[in-house]
Amino acid sequence: MATSLLVTPSFGAPITPELQIDTSDQTFETLRSNMPQGDRVKFDRLSGAQQQELLIAALDPESTFNAGTGKWKNVKETDSSGAVAAVAQPADLNFGQMAATKRKTDSHKKSWKMFGITYASVEARMTYQYNGKTVTSINSCGGFYTNLIPLRTIQSIPSQYFESKKTKAVCEITWHVTKSGGIQEGKAVQGLRVSGKGVRIGYWDYDA
Repeated sequence: MATSLLVTPSFGAPITPELQIDTSDQTFETLRSNMPQGDRVKFDRLSGAQQQELLIAALDPESTFNAGTGKWKNVKETDSSGAVAAVAQPADLNFGQMAATKRKTDSHKKSWKMFGITYASVEARMTYQYNGKTVTSINSCGGFYTNLIPLRTIQSIPSQYFESKKTKAVCEITWHVTKSGGIQEGKAVQGLRVSGKGVRIGYWDYDA
């Protein structure tokens, strides 16, 4: 299930000392049914023990901040970015301005996989216009997330701003993850910075 907002069970360590993992048949089927078809095929080919391991990882926030270590040695954490550029044609620009101004979407995404199946991801995405020197406008700044077992409430708070006389622009997302009863499990910040040349020049993720 992908939703416009950006995720994972959580970035930060659980606030509760111990997390009760619900591995009931109903939760198991929720995990499977929310997978894209391609991942569902992969999941069905896993052994019963591997399926159970993936279910536990999807339910436990610890799997995202301790990926690749200890009991989460089979969890792979990856960073990726994407960009699509096109000539912008706002109604209030003349022909010369349209030719010089371009519109682009840049993103920074983190994903968590086990056995080749993505069970959680978070993405900060910014659409903006630039002219080779400055970022002329920020059209949108938002978060997107994938969470196969929607047992948590995920809130994203976007912040966008210019830097250095508009030669740079920033899109930053603050994530709040809470479980049933309103208990906060984690808080994290994710963002990216772009230049007036239409180039992503920085990105970050950290627990808050």
